[in-house]
Amino acid sequence: MTTVESIRQTVARNLKKFREEKGFTQEALAEKLEKSTSHIANIESGKTGISDDLLCGICNIFGKKPSEIYSDIDTDFEFDKRLSVAVHDTVKTEFSNIADEVSGKILRRVAARIASGKYVEHRSERMPLRKVASPEKRKD
Repeated sequence: MTTVESIRQTVARNLKKFREEKGFTQEALAEKLEKSTSHIANIESGKTGISDDLLCGICNIFGKKPSEIYSDIDTDFEFDKRLSVAVHDTVKTEFSNIADEVSGKILRRVAARIASGKYVEHRSERMPLRKVASPEKRKD
């Protein structure tokens, strides 16, 4: 369940992250937003929420959408990471299944040709299969 506290913590984490990505100090951000440094510190600690006006100012400074300020980036990242692993595993499994199926078909076709005594193509030439002498009959 979403609570005011969880929203404030999400905004706090995101604001700090965005501020640090831009290389701003709390003082520099406070000056750009025409707020006090303590007000920015309180937002980043989750003690204070943000107003609509402040949200607009933050979005303009950082080039973000309001949804990005309120989104739980860490949770989204973990979900994306789990999804990526699941997709990778599924693709790997499916590729393996397809490879097994194709190689099985090829082996069955080769075996059928060998069993029927038909010719096998080799280097664009048609060559009859040779019988190989058993080890006892070889004259090595």
